[in-house]
Amino acid sequence: MSVISAIGSTAVSGLVKATGVAAIGASVYDAHVLAKLKADQYSQQKEADRVCDAFQNTLYLEQPSTVMSAVKKKIFDFQLENNFFVPINSLLGYLKGFGSMLLYNVVPLTLGGLALFGKGKVIPRASALGIALYGAYQVLREGFGLGRANRLDPPYKS
Repeated sequence: MSVISAIGSTAVSGLVKATGVAAIGASVYDAHVLAKLKADQYSQQKEADRVCDAFQNTLYLEQPSTVMSAVKKKIFDFQLENNFFVPINSLLGYLKGFGSMLLYNVVPLTLGGLALFGKGKVIPRASALGIALYGAYQVLREGFGLGRANRLDPPYKS
């Protein structure tokens, strides 16, 4: 094997590995950003539901009682000031958002993993080529909007 072909083979191998790292990194970064948004959304929704349930509990008594009404008011005030479930719901929302985005990005994750950890020369190189084609497709479709229907056109217009 000559020196030039060895250098070329090493450069191609490095480029394939870099493509795999870039695909996995971009997918995980997207998943992390969406997961942070989902964590806030999920936590706020659960907190709103909890406060609504607590408020509805204060509206009704099985038997009329001023003492029980005052107790229910104190319990409601305590529930409003309680932040115990916020971090738990944030974590659950983060995990749901992260998992859903990883499932959405299964193609670049799989191709990136194969490019990075695939055995031999054929599988990593084919995976890197697949990443490049998938990236080009996404740029054309999402970036330039090619092949997508115009969302501003009314459905009855041809």
